[in-house]
Amino acid sequence: MSDKLVELKRVASTLLDDLEAGTAEVEGTLMKAKRLARLMRDADAQRWLEFEMAGYPSGFAFSSLGTCEKYVRAGRRVDSENKYYSLSLPEIDARCRTADARLRTMGSLMQSSQPMENYTVKRATEEFLAGQRQIEQSLINAYRHDRGLLSSIKSTIHSYATDVFLAIELGDVAQDIFETARRDVDNFVRAHCPKAAEQLIAINERMADHSTESRTAALTTCRRLLMTVADSLYPAKTEDWKDTSGKARKVGQEQYKNRLLAYLADLKHQDSSQAVVTAGLEHLAARLDAIYDKTCKGVHVDVSEQEARLAVIHTYLFIGELASATVAAS
Repeated sequence: MSDKLVELKRVASTLLDDLEAGTAEVEGTLMKAKRLARLMRDADAQRWLEFEMAGYPSGFAFSSLGTCEKYVRAGRRVDSENKYYSLSLPEIDARCRTADARLRTMGSLMQSSQPMENYTVKRATEEFLAGQRQIEQSLINAYRHDRGLLSSIKSTIHSYATDVFLAIELGDVAQDIFETARRDVDNFVRAHCPKAAEQLIAINERMADHSTESRTAALTTCRRLLMTVADSLYPAKTEDWKDTSGKARKVGQEQYKNRLLAYLADLKHQDSSQAVVTAGLEHLAARLDAIYDKTCKGVHVDVSEQEARLAVIHTYLFIGELASATVAAS
């Protein structure tokens, strides 16, 4: 696990412990939550927690909080009509502490009042106590509201920390899965097509540039990578190859997809999973070929970073599937 993931997990875990123990100061809890959001590069959460720390301005649009709007609404800070409480979380906490202290003082005062024999004094005392009871009830109502709001908002911070912690845990599982796939691919490439290793490195370097041109170049290299693998597993032939349906397919230098299909069909061990591998190859090759054809014509190809990343992952996983099929057939 990387140092960043270790730190993320530690901060999320300690934040959850603080919230569940209920002993941490509100300011400290918010600062720790902001640190977690910063480590996650979560701009929405950083913005949300900043407002929780400083308070919300008038006319605030909660939709601007993006993915964190759900936490604000779950915390009952804003209602269905978009009416909201603008006080910061530390201010709400301070109001709760002040009200609690006043109620304790008033309770002691009411209990210490002694019966009076003098009628005038007695009446004045009763009127005073009646007024104090009204004030006390008003304080109790305000305290209950503020205390409930404080608990609800802290609960949403707990929900955010829990979501982050689970995402990290899921990332750990995914990392283990991909680590296993990586070993399979590395062993397969080393044994069958070592030239492909250089192309895998080139793909990674181009993706790291984060530009449209580099992403297009990375996907073009993905196509050449599959061609290199096909050259090793099923070298180009001049005569056609007939698939399982009897259809003749060309297996020349450029027909890398057909050559990979031929390789899979020729494996001694075949099962239903090969149909899935074949379908994945058809989809992947169509995407990579479309980009390759456009670049050959000099047409600008606008590929999003997410689209390019998924195509690279699919390419890598397909080689992993080839490796598994080869091992199963050996």
